[in-house]
Amino acid sequence: MDKMSGIEALFKEAGKEPELLYGINQARLRIDLRIEDIETWRAHYASHPYDANLLLACENSSGNLLKTRLTWVVGAAIRPAMVAGSIQAMDLLKTLGVSAPLAELASKHCPELGESIIWAFHLERHGWLTATPVQSWD
Repeated sequence: MDKMSGIEALFKEAGKEPELLYGINQARLRIDLRIEDIETWRAHYASHPYDANLLLACENSSGNLLKTRLTWVVGAAIRPAMVAGSIQAMDLLKTLGVSAPLAELASKHCPELGESIIWAFHLERHGWLTATPVQSWD
C-alpha cells in the first residue's frame, strides 16, 4: 500500500468524523484526523528537522529515549525516533509504557507505521493511545 492510498483509506473510512476508534475498553487506539491537529504536528516537525518517522509525546525531553514514558501532549516533550518497520515501532511503544494490545492496534491500523509515513503518538489521560499522521503526503 502506498502512502497516499493508506492515508486516503483512513479519511474515507472516517467519513465526516475527525477520528477513528479501534479496540475495546481501555485498549483503544484513536487515529486523530483533525486537520488542525495534523497541522500542529506538521508545524512542530517542520520547525525541528528530524530524521525520524515517529514523534512521541514523552515525559522527559532529554536523556535516553528508552528511559522515558509516553504521555499526553500538554506539557510533553516531543521526542523523535527512527524505527525500521512496524515491529520496531511496536517494541518502542511498549518500551515507552504502551500496552501490547494498544501497540498491536497501532501496527494494524496505522499505514506505513515505522516506514515512510511519519506518525505522532501520545497517551491520553484515560489510557487511550492517539496516533496522528504527520508528514505531508500530498
